[in-house]
Amino acid sequence: MKLLQKVKEKLEDPLATFKLFERSIAITCIAIPAILRLTDTLPDGGRAISFRPSISEYVYMPHSYVFGMLLMMASMLFIFNGAVYFKNQNQPQLILDKSGKWYNVALGLSLVGVIIFPCKQFTITHMIFAVLFFAGNAVVTGMFYQKRNRVISILLAILTLATLIPVKLNIFTLFWGEWMSLTVIGIHFILESRGDIGRRLK
Repeated sequence: MKLLQKVKEKLEDPLATFKLFERSIAITCIAIPAILRLTDTLPDGGRAISFRPSISEYVYMPHSYVFGMLLMMASMLFIFNGAVYFKNQNQPQLILDKSGKWYNVALGLSLVGVIIFPCKQFTITHMIFAVLFFAGNAVVTGMFYQKRNRVISILLAILTLATLIPVKLNIFTLFWGEWMSLTVIGIHFILESRGDIGRRLK
C-alpha cells in the first residue's frame, strides 16, 4: 500500500510529471532506431543483415506494426507533454514556459503525419512532416532553453541540422543522420528535465 501511495503522490505532482514525460520522450527517441533494427527481418523470416536507408523505410519491414507503435508512442508522449503544460499553466507554484504547450503538440502531430503518409507512396507529404519534426525540434532546442544550458542547447540545435551535411555528401545514410538527430533531441529533453523549467517556486 505504501508503494501505491508513493506512486499516486508522484502522479499527482506536476513537477514529477514533467520530468517523467520529458525523460520518457528522451529514452524513446534514442531507442527507436535500435529497436527497429533489432526487429527487422527479411520477407522469408530471416534476420536482416543491414540497416535500411532511413528510419521511415522500416514501415516496409515484415513487422511494420513495430514501426507504427514506436513512432506513435513517441508522438503521444510529445502531445501528452504539451497537454501537461495546458493542465498546469495556471498553477502559481510552478515556473512554466508557456510555449511548451504549443510546440510539443505541434511536434507530436508532425510525427503522426510521418506515420500516416509512408515515404514511398506519399513522398512529398511524408518529407514535409519529417522536416517539420526534425527542423522543429532543432528550432525548439535552439530557442527554448534554460540560461545555464544556453551554449549547449544552441550547439545541439546546430548539430541537429548539421547531420544533414554528411548525409548529402554520402558519408553515411539518412538513417544515421536521423538517429543522431533523435539522440540530440533526447539529450535536450534530459537537460530540460534536470533544470529549472517547471521547478517549484520557493
